[in-house]
Amino acid sequence: MKEKLRRLVQSEDSKNPLTDTELAAQLGIRREEVTIIRNQLGILDSRERRKAGLLKQIETFLKQEPDIGMVDLTRLVNQTGYAVARCTVSKYAEEVRLQEQPVMKPDGPVSIPAEQPEAPEGDVFAKLVGYNRSLKSLVQLAKAAVLYPPHGLHTIITGPTGVGKSELAECMYEFAVASGTFIKDSPFIVFNAADYAENQQLLLSQLFGHVRGAFTGADTDKAGLVEKANGGVLFIDEIHRLPHEGQEILFQLIDKGKVRRLGETKLSLPIRVMLISATSEPLDSYLLTTFKRRIPMVIEIPDLNSRPLGERYHIINNFFVSEARRIGAPILVKADVYKALMLYKCHGNLGQLRSDIQVACARGLLNRLTMSRESVWIGISEVPEYVMQGLIDIRNYRSKVDTYVKGDVEISPDSNINQLRPNDSLYHFPEGIYRYMEERYLTLLAEGLAVEAINRIVGGEVEKKIQQYIKNMKTDSGDLDVRELTSVVGKQIVSLTEEIIAIASEKMGVLDGNLLFSLAIHLKATISRLKEGKKIQNNNLAEIARNYSRELAVARDIARYLEQTYGILLPEEELGFMAIYLNSGYRNELYALPKVGVLLLAHGRVASAVAEVVNKLLGVMKHIRALDMSLEKTPQETLNEAIRLVKEMDEGKGVILLADMGSLAYFGEFITKETGIETRTLTRLDTVLAIEVARRTNLPDLGLDDVLSSIRNELPYNLEPEIPAGELSDSKPVILAICVTGSGTAKLIKDRLTEALPESGMDFTIETRGIVEFPRIDLEIDRIKQRRKIIAIVGTINPHSKGIPFFNAREIVTAAGLKTFKEFISSHKYRGPGELTAGSAVGELLAEENIHIKLPYTNKQEVITFLAKHLIKSKAVEAEYLTDVFQRETVFPTELDGGVAIPHADEAHVLRSAISIATLAEPIQWVNKQVNIVVMLAVDKHCFTALSSILGCVIKEDFKKIARLDTAKAIKEAIVHACT
Repeated sequence: MKEKLRRLVQSEDSKNPLTDTELAAQLGIRREEVTIIRNQLGILDSRERRKAGLLKQIETFLKQEPDIGMVDLTRLVNQTGYAVARCTVSKYAEEVRLQEQPVMKPDGPVSIPAEQPEAPEGDVFAKLVGYNRSLKSLVQLAKAAVLYPPHGLHTIITGPTGVGKSELAECMYEFAVASGTFIKDSPFIVFNAADYAENQQLLLSQLFGHVRGAFTGADTDKAGLVEKANGGVLFIDEIHRLPHEGQEILFQLIDKGKVRRLGETKLSLPIRVMLISATSEPLDSYLLTTFKRRIPMVIEIPDLNSRPLGERYHIINNFFVSEARRIGAPILVKADVYKALMLYKCHGNLGQLRSDIQVACARGLLNRLTMSRESVWIGISEVPEYVMQGLIDIRNYRSKVDTYVKGDVEISPDSNINQLRPNDSLYHFPEGIYRYMEERYLTLLAEGLAVEAINRIVGGEVEKKIQQYIKNMKTDSGDLDVRELTSVVGKQIVSLTEEIIAIASEKMGVLDGNLLFSLAIHLKATISRLKEGKKIQNNNLAEIARNYSRELAVARDIARYLEQTYGILLPEEELGFMAIYLNSGYRNELYALPKVGVLLLAHGRVASAVAEVVNKLLGVMKHIRALDMSLEKTPQETLNEAIRLVKEMDEGKGVILLADMGSLAYFGEFITKETGIETRTLTRLDTVLAIEVARRTNLPDLGLDDVLSSIRNELPYNLEPEIPAGELSDSKPVILAICVTGSGTAKLIKDRLTEALPESGMDFTIETRGIVEFPRIDLEIDRIKQRRKIIAIVGTINPHSKGIPFFNAREIVTAAGLKTFKEFISSHKYRGPGELTAGSAVGELLAEENIHIKLPYTNKQEVITFLAKHLIKSKAVEAEYLTDVFQRETVFPTELDGGVAIPHADEAHVLRSAISIATLAEPIQWVNKQVNIVVMLAVDKHCFTALSSILGCVIKEDFKKIARLDTAKAIKEAIVHACT
């Protein structure tokens, strides 16, 4: 077989060499076997066998006409007998032009030049490339901060993600020890505030410690990291994630050299520590002004793209040396790779550069195992595509780049180059990845797998491991294109789908453009299930064979191609699905045949956002609709809108509702009762589930229950609405007990009324509800009203449900209040006060002294501080209210369209409900929007009507007109009128 293959290659057309697939067809063996034999014989692949002649031909044409365009050059090349695409000609033409440059290059690989200046002995900063060049001034600042008596200056290091802030902090610590500022073995404690940003109490406990009983679960005293850093350096990374309360505690450390643990009331711990912090965010965005004033030294590290090319070259060298040592083998890096790495836009800075080099080394190592080479070869095909884009700029930087890159570079594990210290950043590659690849490759080889299959398996597994370290290096994208699809399903699936569509198009004609996206996502799910050994269900196969015989025949041709070319075996059940996709793409029946409708329901704007993503990925689908539940609409209005949409959407096959939480889960029941249209509800809404439901309902042969059955079988979700036990069958009147949780005060109310009312003779039930479970409690009340009579509502929260009497829980606990309630039950008459109108409710909360005109402040911190302190002074809120507002603003900025911001805090800090409003002399930048009206909300759970009304007003276009008014009285009257 080897001799046959050799003869075929020797007799082939040198301008169009035989591919492995073509050789396999002539020899009657699998393509994987051809690849193995060809490698054993030392025969290059078809592209490499063609390359030398093609380069020579291109060079001839370029000499005759140096400025020829790529279209014309491709035409001339193909006229000589080649059959190559324009992209191939363009790539080789650039290579020819690079070779023609006058810079002298050696015939073989060169070793790394030792141009990095020698570091003075003992200078710990020398490990930073550019320490005596572009980084010289900041290194001097760092040294000055460390040497400043008596224990150094507190420092904050700024700069984009990945520039090396952690490395600089480590160098400062080592310099502090080397210079005698701190004794040997003094602590260097590292804390990343982002690790605990979602749990601020845990964050503060980790940093400052706590005493026993400080909070639930604090069973013993615990020392914080600040204490452990005593006598050394405390490095706080991502300090912008530190809440304002934590920044204020650091004030005490900086000012008084003491801190207190959580739960302590006095400063009891004397601490001597140098504080170094780092942030990638603008200092003015998240850090308190008073905190910034206490940090005298600010060091800014430049991004990689603004540093000299020579330094970038040495950084690349360092990273390759590091990888050579970890692999334990020499690395041969092609000159084009160096040039691309030096010139591409590396937005993730050093972290991304290191990750991209590691990805290239991983791919090179895989090829080394396949080719049985002694060294790892890194060619341009091993680097990510966005790195290749760096070669586009080569003409602008050729002379500078050629100063450093003389040719291919061979890197030995023993190369004596200053090596950057690896850190545990999000870009850092797992240490065992190379060992894993080698062991995995040998294991699969021993199991008899073909080389091509091993490459796919190991390559896919490695890519998964890589993704978690480079997930933050996503580039912005505009409208949907193949790059977006690739980010969802992967390049291999996209390429595979393109091949499938090409085969189908040859046999069926032009197919719908959207087929690529829907079929790729389906194929991704199918291959994943096959790899996991899960069976693919398609009980409608016989019907498909009758209705789509032509498409099924094409699907079988595709399956044979996939098996022969890639070793992918698709079961007959999957071919049935593929036939439906092909039929839909060919006849465009995605729009012509009736399908199950899908309505996405969510609070806020979640539903619209998810629908937009689904329609981008799968193509616009008329049977996918979204309804956002906004604050300004009444529950009945939202339900009426849902009914209207379902009537429009239904094509005779019913509608599936995806509801995010709470009372939305019951819309389907009302809709079916009102319209007679069959509905099903899945009590979950996220992008993954929406995509899965959308692509299944896009197949016109699937019915309502078919879709739900497949979803329930394949996705690990709880997808059924939870209806309180007994409610559907119990038609008795009901008294509702309401509190925040539904299990605290509400349960106590139920127990007290059950004990006190048996003699009333009424046949009713008492049920509890909580705001946590039903955020739109008003909608839940309306749902119950549709089924049963609600006698009264008792609780800590008045939902102001029209026509239903409300009793405050405080009334029920007194003897007089309970007597009044019992009399009401007996007489069915409510003796309590009437409901407040929306306007009067807002008017009571909005005092004129809380309205401030034309404030002169220029940033949001000053405005928030002023309004909050005014409310604190008037005894409306506790002092902690201000800190809570800042914490919420850090995570969820409250800017709205129309120049309005609505900062607020947890009701736990509200002593009496109030609203404070400020108009500003000049608009200020909040976060992303300009704001000139600030409405600070300090309301508790008793102000349901007022809160709904004011929020409904501020989002209206007319609300911004109050900025023109010049008296508090006029502003109050305008707002009350708008809310009436």
